Amino acid sequence: MKIKMINLLVHRKPILCLCLAILLIGGIFAQTAENIPSEIDGEIFQQMLEKGEYRTQSFKERGKDFTLYPKTELGYLLTKTWTEEKEPVFVAESLFLIEKPEGSNQSELDTALISRIMRSISSMEGIEYYSNSEKKMKTLYSQSYTIDSLEDKNRIPDKVDGSAENLSVYAFQEDGSFGDNCYQIDYHQRENEVSMVIRLMEPLKYGLITAVKANNLVFNIDVLDKGSYLVMYVGAKVKFPAISLLENKLNKSFGSRITALHDWFASSYISAKEAELK
Repeated sequence: MKIKMINLLVHRKPILCLCLAILLIGGIFAQTAENIPSEIDGEIFQQMLEKGEYRTQSFKERGKDFTLYPKTELGYLLTKTWTEEKEPVFVAESLFLIEKPEGSNQSELDTALISRIMRSISSMEGIEYYSNSEKKMKTLYSQSYTIDSLEDKNRIPDKVDGSAENLSVYAFQEDGSFGDNCYQIDYHQRENEVSMVIRLMEPLKYGLITAVKANNLVFNIDVLDKGSYLVMYVGAKVKFPAISLLENKLNKSFGSRITALHDWFASSYISAKEAELK
């Protein structure tokens, strides 16, 4: 089964994807069930095999914290990325399986490729997300690139050379819902794992309303290379004001952004691997 096909379509055509999953699940289950990764809970991984993903999401649930992160050194660090005194109101986590293209050498790790993709901030430009309010796909970032500083915001090339370990960059993004925003992105890299922490550095505005203050939004991404497949983790914590008309919109919007981040990485990775194998 091509997990990536289900991952990239599941939020657009769920009935078609369900049928596809039922028809094709046998292959990946047979190949992967005997190799349950130690970094992921076994029962959760079985559900990932069935659907290609596993998700949790909470809203205004006190004391809610990350639990699905890969049980690795880098995964544990992701539990420490919320630095604000007040708790987030939105906490969501997703785990995705991404199968490597046919013909990939399963004894070789793709960590270097994964690292380059995760640092290619400009490749996020043009990615789409599902707008729950408009019931259609929309462009998430009309502009996305690395900048030299939060003060000058001059565009610079993405820093994709070498290892991502301890790298920190700033990024500018023109958001379809919230306008111009800046983020700090911190990276770590190990032999078969790369993580990135995306932290909001300027307030998100929704019209004249401050929807999210600086430091009140953190997206964590971790990708593990397991040989024949990748495990991608996305965790989000956000705090926004208790305004009834705003809460429902933001709750759905940030959930859709997790899907968009997955789609960006998965499509970039599969395209790069298929080009490499030609």
